[in-house]
Parts: sequence; C-alpha cells; structure tokens
Amino acid sequence: MATFGVVFTSLNTLITSYHVHRSAFIKDTLHANQVYATKLAQVTELFLQSVNSQLHVSAYHISVKLSDLTEVHKELERLLGQTNSFDSLVVVDTHGKIIAVKPDLDVLGKSISNNQLDVLNTQQPQVLEPFVSPAGNLMISPTYPILSESGDYLGFVAGGIYLQGDTILNRLLGRHHYEDGSYMYVVDKKARLLFHVNEHRVGELVKDNLAIERVLKGFTGASEIVNSAGISMVAGYAPIPMTGWGVVSQRPMSSILDELGVTHRAVIYSSIPATILILGLILIAGIQIAKPLAHLAKQLATFDKTSSDTSQIKAWYYEAANLKRTLLQSNRSIKKVIKSLDNDRKTDQLTSLHNRLSLDLWLKNAMLSKAGMSVLAIDIDHFKSINDVHGHRAGDEVLKELASVMRGNARADDFICRVGGEEFLVFLPKVSLGEAVDAAERLRKQVLEHTMPKGIQVTVSIGVSHWLNNESSIERAIELADQALYRAKRTGRNKSCCVEPV
Repeated sequence: MATFGVVFTSLNTLITSYHVHRSAFIKDTLHANQVYATKLAQVTELFLQSVNSQLHVSAYHISVKLSDLTEVHKELERLLGQTNSFDSLVVVDTHGKIIAVKPDLDVLGKSISNNQLDVLNTQQPQVLEPFVSPAGNLMISPTYPILSESGDYLGFVAGGIYLQGDTILNRLLGRHHYEDGSYMYVVDKKARLLFHVNEHRVGELVKDNLAIERVLKGFTGASEIVNSAGISMVAGYAPIPMTGWGVVSQRPMSSILDELGVTHRAVIYSSIPATILILGLILIAGIQIAKPLAHLAKQLATFDKTSSDTSQIKAWYYEAANLKRTLLQSNRSIKKVIKSLDNDRKTDQLTSLHNRLSLDLWLKNAMLSKAGMSVLAIDIDHFKSINDVHGHRAGDEVLKELASVMRGNARADDFICRVGGEEFLVFLPKVSLGEAVDAAERLRKQVLEHTMPKGIQVTVSIGVSHWLNNESSIERAIELADQALYRAKRTGRNKSCCVEPV
C-alpha cells in the first residue's frame, strides 16, 4: 500500500504540475504578447505623430512661397535631408494635381485619385489608406493641409512611406527578435497587412481572425485564437488610435507546448532519483518492521516451551526519527529554492530592480494602505543614440548605473521598478506632490552630474503625479505620471513635470 501510494501520488503530482504549468505558460505568454503589442502600438503612434509634426512645419513654410516652385522644391529637399521618416514627398494643389515632388519621380503633373482627393478635401491631417504608387510601390501617405495666412485652403503636402523593402517603418517595427515561431504584424482598418515578417504578405487581406476583429474595434487585450491559416495561436493586440490600425503579437500554441514538454520532462527526470530512493526506504522500513514482528511471532510461538526474552529485539524508532529530520531539512531546502526562484521571477535581470510582475503584486498591497503616494515616471533622454553610438552593451551598463543611482537616492519604503527598455517607475509612499517634485529634481540633477560608464553623460526626463488613495485608481496616477513625462520630453527633456493629485 505504501508503494502504491508513492507511485499514485507521484503520477498525480506530475499530471497536476503539467496542467498548472500549462496554464501559467499560456497566461504569461498572453500577458507578454499584450504588453509587446501595446508597446509597438505606442511606438508606431509616436512615429506617426512625429511625421505629422514634420509635415506641419513644412506646410507652413510652403504656404508662404507656394507661388515659387523652386522654393517649394527646396523645402521638400530640406525635409528629406533632415529626416529619414519619408521615402518621398509631394505637394498637391486643391484640384488634386501634383505640383512638386522630391526625389524626382515620374509623377509630376499627375493627379491623385478622386477617393483620395475627397478625403483630403476635409482639410484635416490624414494618413491615407495604403495604395500602390505610380512607381509600383505599396505605401501609406501622411498628409497635412496647406493653409494661407488668411486660412484659405491651398492644397496639401504628403509624405510617402513604403510598406515593402528596407523602409523606415519596416526598420522601426522589424528590429525585434522573433523566436519559437513568434512574430507580430500590423493591419489597417480594412484588415490589410501593413507589416509582416513575411514581406510577401504585405497588402494581403486577412479574414476570420478574432484578434484582428477585436483590435480593429479598438480593444486592447490577449486571447487564444486560431489564425487564418488554421494554426492555434496565443495573441496579444493593441490599436493605434491615430490611424485605426492594429498591432498583433502572437506565438504558436505548439511552441508553448514544446517548451512546456521540455520543462515537464526535466521535472520527471529530476524526480526519478528521489522516487527510487523513497521506494527503497519503504522496502527497508518494511523489512525493519517485519524483523521485530517475526521475532515477536517466534517468541509467541515458543512462549509455552521456553522462557521469552524480548530485550534482544531491535526497534527502528531512531531511524524513523532520523528520516524525519532528513525530510525536514529537504523541505527547508526546497522552500529556499522556491523563494530564490520567486525572487528571480520578480526581479529585472539587467538592473536587479523590481519588474512588472513585482510591481503588480506591490500595487495590490499598496492600495490597501491608507496613506497616499507619489509616482515618478523616468525615461532616459535620447537612449537610442547611446545604443547606436556606443553599442548595446554600453547602453546596458548605463541602465545598470542609473538603477544604482536611483537606489542610492531611495528610502527603505520606496519602490523602484523597470517597466521598459529605458523607462522606470518610482513610488514614494507618504510623500506629497511638492516633496516628490523636489525628489525628482534632486535625482535629475544627480544623474546630470553623474558620469556613466565609458564617460557617457546622460540626462533624464521625469513625470510626477500623486495618488491620494481616494476613489481614483492608482493606474490613473501612473498614467498621469506618464503624461507628465511626455510633457517633459516634448518641452525640452532633462526636466521634471508634474500633474495635480488624483
């Protein structure tokens, strides 16, 4: 019965462990894909906002010299030269005729389609639906109206961004690593692929895909789906509000199950020696139990013939106690390992700060506190240029050094979390908004004066908000801190901005 119990318990534990790990793997993948899709949607939104701002500036300059096409072409050359956002630029008059183009393409004097002209006659900044250019390239075109000083509509300036080949949009979305069949794609409002790891699928209409249907309705989330090719996927999705596009990041269910199989086999293999040892101990214990019983039985059998002497019968209580101590020690060791693994799971591996999972757990406890707190959203200015100039290894060293500086400025109750590549959140319990702004300024100045590895000098922008622990959610405070951060970056960087408490 003891042997059956050990075998049954081991099998039950392995089966239960498999299902628990399967659920955890899928849940973690859903969360990771949603976060990844949301981040890419935000990046794409910021890119489109950036090109919109660039076109706005050029539209203003062109409006005052539209009658001089030489000056108009110079402005287009200036815009192409100062940024790599566009593959081409055109100026179109109110009748839809192209009156200026850079670089020189065989489209000068031609007219755009009536559908495009109808959209642009709204005289609002637009991102045109993807279309095939006269040069045969599938492209999108952000546009900005040209208005005179008196507000009269004069036409528009449009930037062409190719969707295939080595383009700025493809480089922006395609610089991510894909493993185990994982990939992401972007669709427009008509469920047409604008970006895909398989370049030949760009422009294809995708049907019968739950993730695409939901993201085009403006939802952010994650779910298990069957894609248009009939493959089970674990997908996360997020919309791009400015254009109505959607970003989907997904991983095949088969790759998750393959990874789970490897993990579970490792569990089985590691449990075999312990199981064999326990069965051996059961056998030994059975023999030790049988020995005194056999002697007792023998003594009882000869009780009426010879004098019985049970003093020579050996009991095994010491061995049982020793086994108990061994099991207790093993249990303590396992708890230490589990605690260590749990700490690793909740710690950012690069900076040793808290990660997203640790943040979620901390916030649940923090919301039970009666005291409010301040939130700092911190972002390294121009971090991409550090990676481009000095390399990603130097960028990692800068992140670790900045984490060390933040820890040095933190109190025992403060919570520091890395939430993205160069983005951090700091929570200051029982600190007012004014005190938090002072703390943010101290940190900003210290970073400014601090020399990073390899002599790199960096600055940070900081957004500050305060949560009063009222009916507003703490997520709202985090969102306001992010808004304050973006305000700091838009207004010059290397500064702190704050918002009123919520």
